[in-house]
Amino acid sequence: MFANVSPLWRKRLRLIVAAWALLLLVGAFIGSGASVREQVDAAEARVDMDALIGEAAAALTGSSPLAVGPLEAAECTVTPVRVGLSLSRTLQIAEASVWSLETLVDRFGLRNDPDSPVWGATTADYIGLRLTVPEAEPVGGKYAEPLEFRASTGCRPVGEAVGAFAPTAAAAPETGWRYGAVDCLGGGRLESWTEPVDAAPFAVRSTSEACV
Repeated sequence: MFANVSPLWRKRLRLIVAAWALLLLVGAFIGSGASVREQVDAAEARVDMDALIGEAAAALTGSSPLAVGPLEAAECTVTPVRVGLSLSRTLQIAEASVWSLETLVDRFGLRNDPDSPVWGATTADYIGLRLTVPEAEPVGGKYAEPLEFRASTGCRPVGEAVGAFAPTAAAAPETGWRYGAVDCLGGGRLESWTEPVDAAPFAVRSTSEACV
């Protein structure tokens, strides 16, 4: 690369290239830090996320049995030197109808590819929404398997006061059961005991089924 310049200029060029690379690295780091500061932290994002699940539950109360899963948290990397958390929660809608699908699509502005069973959107608060519909066509206007409505925060910085990430509850009735609860839009609360399974988000062991 520097074969046609003097040794002195080769040294200078190497220093210039090294300095430029360092500036790019610093700029990228500062830019990522600015974008992180513009986001709310994990605890605040959890409130926004749970509010969306509570809004969906309220919209569907009275039409389908509902169950809410526990808060899921996974460690992630916000910047090269900063660890964060990614949070998610799932609402499972049993005996769902085409009306259930249309209600969620219209309320949250969900979109999908024609050949995909997944509908999605991102809110103004950067909460990701995903509605997964059974691939089998509905019969008599109803789906044979539950719909899955999932909200996730993406990777968020952890503030000084994260708070509790799971609502308090009595000891699990059975080993492996997990408690989930959200406050519903307009009042009421959906509470469920669930258990992870391979074929679905969770198996419902006990649930209030609606905003009560």
